[in-house]
Amino acid sequence: MVIGAILIDKRDGSSQKLSSVKLQSNFDEAVKLISRLRSNYSSIHGLRYRSMICTIARNNPHIAEFLLRNIISGFSHIVVYDNNRILAGYDSNISTVLEPFIAAGVVTHVPWQQNTTKLLQFKYQQTQAKECITKYGIHADWVAYIDTDEFFYFEKQNVAANTLNDLLVELEQHPLCAIGIRWIYMYGEGRMLRPNRTLFESYPRICKTGLQKKVLGRASKTVFHIPHGATCKNTSNQIVMTWARRNNAKIGLIHYYSRSVEEFLIKVDQGFPPYMVSPIQYYTYTEKVVCDIMEFNYSQDYRRIFINAYKQLKMLYSLTPIDLLPSSGLNLNQTSFHALSMHLQYRCAKKQEFDNERYLTINPGAKEAIRNRTYTDGLHHFMATFSSGAKGCWKTDTYSICE
Repeated sequence: MVIGAILIDKRDGSSQKLSSVKLQSNFDEAVKLISRLRSNYSSIHGLRYRSMICTIARNNPHIAEFLLRNIISGFSHIVVYDNNRILAGYDSNISTVLEPFIAAGVVTHVPWQQNTTKLLQFKYQQTQAKECITKYGIHADWVAYIDTDEFFYFEKQNVAANTLNDLLVELEQHPLCAIGIRWIYMYGEGRMLRPNRTLFESYPRICKTGLQKKVLGRASKTVFHIPHGATCKNTSNQIVMTWARRNNAKIGLIHYYSRSVEEFLIKVDQGFPPYMVSPIQYYTYTEKVVCDIMEFNYSQDYRRIFINAYKQLKMLYSLTPIDLLPSSGLNLNQTSFHALSMHLQYRCAKKQEFDNERYLTINPGAKEAIRNRTYTDGLHHFMATFSSGAKGCWKTDTYSICE
């Protein structure tokens, strides 16, 4: 019988053996590729790693991108606490995606609370993070707790690949136990539908640099206050300073909080602990934020290395988690934005993008409000005025309508 282009010989199973050899060969090549990207800097204190990330994963289709980009930035190791409830039949199974990273020695996979139907509340996520720092972070000179939609970036002299150690060396010249690294909120690009590309390619522009931060600290000298704070051990009144641009270097935590509306609706359907946010809050981080919208100028080496590595790895190995059943969605009936959410869900089901240009053409008041920085774009204005009867403009490859 023929399956695809492979002839199955029922007598000796030789094609299955060849296929198995090919899969193993691809896996081995994927491991080699990842190994070439990892930082070669050793701990200066005789520990196992120079630097480490602790993170908690649940329902993130971009987990491979998260790992690759943070490894490219220079982190030695990443510990993934896997909160996907796969033993209960829910969420995403990321085990296969993680395998080549584990084999390359850059990831430790910790399954956690996987046989439950409940969504873990924030206090349990704090427990996970603190356990990771206490149990694994002590094996690294420096450790950071970040989420899987956050990407460390440090650029010095137009270079951003494998530059973390340069920052650590500089920090070690000061009596600092830790530093705060500010979020850089990326702009959702006015998208309704989820793009079939990396976050790097889909959301290239900045919404705003935030005051909120995450901590990079010496595990042996820092008390982490998850998720955003820290104090120094034995000197609890010492302030952990925010490390911003200095000496012509650029530093930040690239945060893809806001993405397409469809991705927001998927997150709601999967359960969005520990709290619920409105579509507008998701789109612009808070309802009061108006995006500045500017290009984020990545260094050429970072751009080239990531894009090439991702494409090569994708050809060798599946980077897509296996989605199991979604859990029951949150009860949107109790929210003030229920009608808006249902309307956006309908538009996504129809595969309609928001037609920003046409919307602004028929709504000169919206264009003026955007010019006055009351709203970020047409989609932001539509969502904010939906309850007052605003009509949106929607487009596909074949038509555009306003209704």
